[in-house]
Amino acid sequence: MVELDQIIGRLPPVTKLYLVLSVGLMAGCSLDLVSPFTLYLNWELVIKELQLWRLITCFFFFGTFGIQFFWNCYILIFYCSSLEEVAFRNKSADFLWMLIVTMSLLLCLSYFFGSSYFFSGAMIDVMTYIWGRRNPHARMNVFFFTVRAPYLPWALAGMSLLLGGQIKDHLLGIAVGHTYFFFEDVYPLMPTSKGTRIFKTPKLLKMIFRESV
Repeated sequence: MVELDQIIGRLPPVTKLYLVLSVGLMAGCSLDLVSPFTLYLNWELVIKELQLWRLITCFFFFGTFGIQFFWNCYILIFYCSSLEEVAFRNKSADFLWMLIVTMSLLLCLSYFFGSSYFFSGAMIDVMTYIWGRRNPHARMNVFFFTVRAPYLPWALAGMSLLLGGQIKDHLLGIAVGHTYFFFEDVYPLMPTSKGTRIFKTPKLLKMIFRESV
């Protein structure tokens, strides 16, 4: 338990908050304090009954107490935290804004195409995809085999499918991750963009985190 406390204590702030919210929802549902039916994304209930919390809870619920929940927490602790620590080092505001942007994109896809009810797994794919593209030469160990970082989300998607996940959720996460990576890392370097960053972090958010604007 001490080692677990040390691991969680070393997590960067945004990843730690994501993990705490996920564990809280899991515990609440496992103890029957909260019903998963009050957490999933339902646009009709969001619009007609103003159940706005569903726009947030659908990203943090990994399921009740079980192997799939702990698998996603494992990825969150050992892979996604490194995205905030390495690619977004000392840029927690940028990392949080990346989460907000990609969550918004997933919500838009859900509204127009009526896709998944929960996007927690898709967010894992978003973060691992961006990390992999920003660390193309890194090699990661996934249980008994090693993969290059850009292929990490595909490997994790395969493992998730073995645990009962759906391929549609993973494809959505990878597509949104690619969209963010392109417009944040590739498009600004193109001559026609003139350095424009569509997903630039708002100054107010940087001020809240006391980071340089």
